[in-house]
Amino acid sequence: MGGVMNFIRQAKNKPEIFPLVGILGFAVSGAIFMSVHQARAPDVVWNHKDNKYPWQEIRDGEQVKLTTINQKYDSRWNRSHW
Repeated sequence: MGGVMNFIRQAKNKPEIFPLVGILGFAVSGAIFMSVHQARAPDVVWNHKDNKYPWQEIRDGEQVKLTTINQKYDSRWNRSHW
């Protein structure tokens, strides 16, 4: 507690510390929120009911990437259902 009280006493004389503390507090709280969120749900599943494993429906040669670099595909992938 001594360090926190010392910081508060010094902050009264230097008001330029308040925006830094606010930005740092926002960043730390956002990092904590995201780490808790990722720890509770580490995988991304868009549709839990129809197909839990959509990557098993992709055939060889289908283009499923948004950007392809130095790759050529014969067919284009289409989503059959939502």
